[in-house]
Amino acid sequence: MHRLLFFIAGLFINPTFAQIYDVTIYEKIGFEIGGFGDGLDNEDWFGYAVEGIGDLNGDGINDVAASAIKDDDGGFNHGAVYILFLNAEGSVASFQKISDTEGGFGGQLDEWDIFGTSISYLGDLNNDGLIEIGVGAEYDGDGGYWHGAAWILTLNTDGTVNSYAKISDTEGGFDAPLDDEDVFGTDIESIGDLDGDGFKDIAVSARRDPDGGSDRGAVYILFLNGDFSVKNYQKISDTQGGLNGILEEGDYFGGSIANIGDINGDGIIDLAVGAYRDDDGGLNRGAIYILFMNTDGTVDSLQKISDISGNFDAEFNDEMFFGKSIDLMGDLNGDEMMEIAVGARGYQNNGAFNFGAFYILNLNNDGTVNSYVKYTEGLQHFDGDIDEEDSFGFSVSNIGKLTEKNCIAVGAFSDDEGGFEKGSVWILQLGEILSIEEIVPESNAIFLYPNPSRNSFSLNEIEGVSNIKIFDINGREIVSYDNVNTNLFDVSYLPVGEYIVRIAIEDKNSRSFKLVKQ
Repeated sequence: MHRLLFFIAGLFINPTFAQIYDVTIYEKIGFEIGGFGDGLDNEDWFGYAVEGIGDLNGDGINDVAASAIKDDDGGFNHGAVYILFLNAEGSVASFQKISDTEGGFGGQLDEWDIFGTSISYLGDLNNDGLIEIGVGAEYDGDGGYWHGAAWILTLNTDGTVNSYAKISDTEGGFDAPLDDEDVFGTDIESIGDLDGDGFKDIAVSARRDPDGGSDRGAVYILFLNGDFSVKNYQKISDTQGGLNGILEEGDYFGGSIANIGDINGDGIIDLAVGAYRDDDGGLNRGAIYILFMNTDGTVDSLQKISDISGNFDAEFNDEMFFGKSIDLMGDLNGDEMMEIAVGARGYQNNGAFNFGAFYILNLNNDGTVNSYVKYTEGLQHFDGDIDEEDSFGFSVSNIGKLTEKNCIAVGAFSDDEGGFEKGSVWILQLGEILSIEEIVPESNAIFLYPNPSRNSFSLNEIEGVSNIKIFDINGREIVSYDNVNTNLFDVSYLPVGEYIVRIAIEDKNSRSFKLVKQ
């Protein structure tokens, strides 16, 4: 069909936009997709942990770390971490692997250490100009069977390891009495300088700690020295640190940890801790605890969010594992309340097991849920191809803004993309969705005529244009023109179809037009 570009007449004033939680752009990263290459093997479990690490290489675009805990570099299930340098649309521009054989990491890994159980961006802990990440190896055997370990890696800007330190039952000055199968290192989180001694501190969990009963779980607040060794610690468990016997056997408290800032305004950071096998409402439905902290690492008070607690009325299913992952999203909607992302890898979609989902919860300052949005295939304009047993939402992380949009990385470690359980990572960019159905036409229409090339349009009758965005018919943003200094716009790259052009005008309401290319 011959291509003809024209505009359906219609100037539309004050369009209504969907909330900024909608998915405007998404990218899948995995075996031979998203720019990642072909280095994954069956059962590598890429995406088991994901973490935004800021703009490591200084190109103006934030980057991501993702683990593949069953990678076999150097030995069976030693594990690995990939540093993913992203493009603006969320695909991989380049990457650096850190493992027993790559990336400058000289630490000793053994079979079944599963290095990469957790990843945490720690910032520049020692003010040397280089950033640190925490990496868990929860099956590490220092001191006994599956006692677990936490590594602190200092990264160069190219993603290789500059130096490292280990905290375990035998290293790093950590003298807590770990037991077999405690799996210390389940998750790691930066908590700032909690005790005010001038050195930043971390929290490390052990989801199978037996205080009070089998597999109830624990979180250790580690007060660090300048060399990343442990000065002292405070344990939070069913019998210590202020929980006061609220956990049950098999809860896996500490399955995830997130620093959620100071949501109650007392000047001390608060934590969200997942207990993804909690049985509120049914078997292994999961829960999270909002912990209001003291500066000594003990819990002052708490609020539980589950199928029956915390004003959270989402529909749960058994084996949903709500709380397997948590991260702070910040104040996305500008209502002065914090949002957190919470993964639920066992969410069932029309009976499909381990399909997966995640939620963004808008929290009141008492830790209860004010509102929430659920994400999975078919919701919030996200139509990525998720399958049964993908475990979408097993890991989630706020990665900041790739361009002007808030972005989240979502792991699906058991995705069969390219082979059995090779795994994948999704990059979702959140923003406004413009819908044709939500635009009300006005009578004072302005006509825009095509350029003779028939592959561009002009704005001769509109002055003061500051930004132009083009959306597809479903409202997903395709391209944005900022700092507009021309009135001619090339759209030769657009396939035949219908589009929406939204024009932002200085000191005036935005205008939107429907564009048809055929």
